[in-house]
Amino acid sequence: MSPGGGAATVDNAIYDLLRSRGAWIGFPIGAGRVFYVDGLAGNNGNIGTDPNQPWLTITYALTQCVADRNDYIIVLDHWQEVVAINVTRVHIIGLSNYLRPNSNHSFVQMNALADTAIFTVTALANNCEIAGFSFGGGATHAAIENIAGTPMGLHIHDCVFGHSFAGGTPQDGIRIGLNATNIRIEDCVFLGIPDGKGTLTRDGIHWAGAGDPLNGNLERNQFKGLPGIGINLNFPAVTGGFTIKDNVFAVPDLANGEAITLQAGVAGCLVTGNKAMAGGDNAMATVSFRDLSTGPPVGSENHWGQNFLGAAIAALPVCA
Repeated sequence: MSPGGGAATVDNAIYDLLRSRGAWIGFPIGAGRVFYVDGLAGNNGNIGTDPNQPWLTITYALTQCVADRNDYIIVLDHWQEVVAINVTRVHIIGLSNYLRPNSNHSFVQMNALADTAIFTVTALANNCEIAGFSFGGGATHAAIENIAGTPMGLHIHDCVFGHSFAGGTPQDGIRIGLNATNIRIEDCVFLGIPDGKGTLTRDGIHWAGAGDPLNGNLERNQFKGLPGIGINLNFPAVTGGFTIKDNVFAVPDLANGEAITLQAGVAGCLVTGNKAMAGGDNAMATVSFRDLSTGPPVGSENHWGQNFLGAAIAALPVCA
């Protein structure tokens, strides 16, 4: 599909492959119904199950999904919408990512209508997936956030946060504001302002979660020039247990903890294989990894493996 061309230009051969998903590796066995959205050329009066007759909004598509049916919403093109995800086990996928997962591909661009998040994850959104988008967002919000729900099993991958072409200046890329368990954030790019040539004004992943968020993976993400912190975890109790692995950070090198900061309530995390760089200078003046946990005793500490500052193996993180 050519950029901005609308669903009418979707090749029928692609549609045939999508429709015969049992024989194509793209759809997993057990997938539910498949719906199509085009935020530029769709119409909510269309049938929605044919990419040449897509619906206009993701919000409408969600009303046609059934909880736990494993439905897919394939977004062909878009620009602005505010979406509350309120269906369990639903997949919202930008088309380019869906056809060529984990490749160097274009993204469906999404921006908020005003100072809001683009996707809000509600308490009814367990085991959902978001992938294949390039996000802008509202000035005091994240592109994706949960402020009123406690989702389990959320999977966010292969997205770009803060790309200047998407529009808006979101404060964070992803913001988790309440208890959330088994969250996976993988293969995403977070672009800061100004050094990252993007628009995020604070953190990449900002996790200030009430309750006891447990377990999950933050892996293979890229954080470029964020004014705040790449991965900022802050829990009110001794909880956590996340794997933070193989992420890459370009940091301003002005303060400790710019790549990863684990605040006092964070415990049981495995942190290894992460790399922080600053302006091509291997002899970095500050330590980009910071651990403010209360451990010991056993059970309240985090576990730091081999992380890197520039080309050198980092010492233990700054603890105060």
